[in-house]
Amino acid sequence: MSVISTMQITLREGVKAQAIEAFKARGVFSECAEAIPGFLWAHLLAGAGDTLCVMSEWRNAQSYEDWLAHPARAAQEADLAHYLAAAPETGLFEAQDTFERAR
Repeated sequence: MSVISTMQITLREGVKAQAIEAFKARGVFSECAEAIPGFLWAHLLAGAGDTLCVMSEWRNAQSYEDWLAHPARAAQEADLAHYLAAAPETGLFEAQDTFERAR
């Protein structure tokens, strides 16, 4: 089965709206999709206060590792780092069951 990555992001106070717009304008997800064929989908989630979460699905753990090592990811981090209050916390989970409602 696929794997799901999470990245919990704590932003500097008061920059949430600007960080979201910069993330979208940077084309983070489309750049990842172009670079890594095993990237399946992602969501940028806004949490309470100054928090964001990126949740992504990958074909396998190797696809996720390929992204971590890709130069495009390093460039994205450099471009968006000034919004962060702390280093993001990441996790990788193996999908055990899936449900998708027909749209």
